[in-house]
Amino acid sequence: MRALSRKRRNSAHFGEPHMIRVLVTFLALSMFCSTSRAQEMPRFTIDTPTETRRGCRLKAFDLSGKLQAEHLDGKIDSPRLVELRQEEAALPPLLTHEFVGLTNGDRIPLDTTSPANLGENALKIWPSATMPSIGGKAVSLYSPHVAMIFWAVPESVDRPEFFFAQLEKQPRKLDAIFLRNGDRIDGKVTKLSGKDGCVLTTERRTATVTWSKLAGIAWSTERAARPRTKGVYYRAILACGARLNLLDVRFDAKAKLFIAQTQFDHTLSIPESALLALDVKNGPAIDLADLTPTRYEFRPYLGASWPWIKNLSTANHPLRIAGNTFEDGIGTHAACTLEYKLDAKYTRFDSLVGIDPVSASRGRAKVAIEFEGKRIDLNAGKEISSRTPPIEVRMDVRGVRTLKLHVDFGSFGDVEAHVNWAKARLVKGGE
Repeated sequence: MRALSRKRRNSAHFGEPHMIRVLVTFLALSMFCSTSRAQEMPRFTIDTPTETRRGCRLKAFDLSGKLQAEHLDGKIDSPRLVELRQEEAALPPLLTHEFVGLTNGDRIPLDTTSPANLGENALKIWPSATMPSIGGKAVSLYSPHVAMIFWAVPESVDRPEFFFAQLEKQPRKLDAIFLRNGDRIDGKVTKLSGKDGCVLTTERRTATVTWSKLAGIAWSTERAARPRTKGVYYRAILACGARLNLLDVRFDAKAKLFIAQTQFDHTLSIPESALLALDVKNGPAIDLADLTPTRYEFRPYLGASWPWIKNLSTANHPLRIAGNTFEDGIGTHAACTLEYKLDAKYTRFDSLVGIDPVSASRGRAKVAIEFEGKRIDLNAGKEISSRTPPIEVRMDVRGVRTLKLHVDFGSFGDVEAHVNWAKARLVKGGE
């Protein structure tokens, strides 16, 4: 009996740590599964002409643009989408190396181990493995639709975002071939292949640049063509940093995939978690930058003059606010006023306002919006800085004929007073 009792006690002592290990393992697996489910099922902010809903789970999105989602307050069934934005996910910087840029603004990450091949009116590339469903596969692009391709940033470039922003805006009669050491050769690219590298002709000679020396190419803008879509299309930002124009888009709720057709004629299967933002173009919203101001008044501090800039900050960088990089909006500098004629065509004005945290870390400014003679000071009239949380603007402009954006000096005068109006847009409908 004593031996049996000791055996039972020993079994009990042996079982306790074993059961603890089992319990810990079970809890760890449960936490892992919960985390995995949370990662697989992101929440989105859904913006329509009539409302903005946060914390939504997607249920359906069809080719007609009709969206269905679940929210704490019930189901959402909207025939008209303005924007879809994944919550708790920052919009990444624009790609500045190992990418191909198209004339429509698309940027596609490249496979670092694969060169590109230039044929007759076609450039064959290999997208990065991070690109959903086409990563590592050859993609043929119509060469007039290709604006640039870069594998590295030239050594002479200390501000890559500024460098590529300027390349996108500058006209070029010839192709610009950039070497890794910072040198540039202007000519015509006649061949691009994994075997020969880049072969080009100049006024004086034919030259070959090996892959090891080649940083990238910006093609002549005189032969460029831009793909256009008359109807509704979508601008997508992916977790890999890609920016893409998409045509037909639908959501497969069972597979948790967006099935989309690109403007360069490829079908993508995008995991739900990989889609960070989806903006509807040619839909119920129009970007304010696409309108021409009826008046621009700049009030200099010490004689320096600053223009307003479309889709860039006044420092010629992408529009950055609080860790996010935006493509659409307006860059302004204190002190100025931008005036737009609306003619009572719109129902809402939206924007995200802030000072660039990178190029304007010392900047200070005050901002306000005025319509029909009524001025509304943002941030309660207090100055904003790069540390100020972004100001979300969502204003009813029904019946408004004139809209003014005011940017005034802060405590530092005009020092780095770059104010970004990211995603500034006017929305129609929603009555």
